Amino acid sequence: MFVTLFSACAQTPPDNNSSNQNQSTSSSRNPRRSFLYRIEASVQIVGFSVMVNGAEILIFDGGENNFSSRIEINDWMVSDNNKVDITIFLPDSAKFASGTVSASFKIMSNDKLIKEFKWPIDKTSEALNNPYTFTETFKADGFPRVQLEKAERIISSAGILPRDDQDEIAAIAKQLRTAFIEKDMDTISNLMRAKYEDLATARFTTAAAIKAETEAKYSELMTKTGYSVYYTQRNSFFSAVEDRAVRLGQGRISFPEPALIITYRESGKSIRWIMDLYFAKIDGKWVIIR
Repeated sequence: MFVTLFSACAQTPPDNNSSNQNQSTSSSRNPRRSFLYRIEASVQIVGFSVMVNGAEILIFDGGENNFSSRIEINDWMVSDNNKVDITIFLPDSAKFASGTVSASFKIMSNDKLIKEFKWPIDKTSEALNNPYTFTETFKADGFPRVQLEKAERIISSAGILPRDDQDEIAAIAKQLRTAFIEKDMDTISNLMRAKYEDLATARFTTAAAIKAETEAKYSELMTKTGYSVYYTQRNSFFSAVEDRAVRLGQGRISFPEPALIITYRESGKSIRWIMDLYFAKIDGKWVIIR
């Protein structure tokens, strides 16, 4: 097994099983207020990427006029300080023309504005600063403590993940892929338990609600025509995410693909469904955390 480390996550869309719903839970003894943290993006021509605490949430290639998006970021938030990096860049295929490119981003907590960024900053910035990165660090008011914050700092300062840990992560990923191949929902549920629980905390809902919604999507996926799980045993790649988690990739040295890739056919076309897998070592055990 060939292993390499890189500091940034591969440029892939967010996990297909992420939810746009943000529910609140409460009890008579300990009610909790629900906080929805998001980035509102509005760009023309330029591309951009969004990273939250070292995890790449979204990348947009650019080239379109009047593109806008609401990007929910609760899933990678922590109760302490959070770091958001937004990088904008001119797409390779676009010819630069002053006045036709622009970008605006707002970091929001419910209806409260945390920070707003606008580009170009001045008349020369669009030409001279490409790419350009905005960075904001902020404390998440009212955000609960997630399990991700308990993760052991297992990766050394040299960026080396011990071989035993590599093997343990790879074994868990193999179990998950096999479960998807065999359509074994019980095993999927067991392997995803920590992820369901932590996402429930971050989204102010319950693990049961996350499990039900997510596994309904998995079950639907498994009924698709030509359903197949892609897996290469040649290469596995491990990358650190701000020392809190490890992302597993597979396949290509220069640009690893997500750890789980499923293909199926719909309306005569081949569809590719992907899931990024992130692992954390909590209480001495590696688990799927995101």
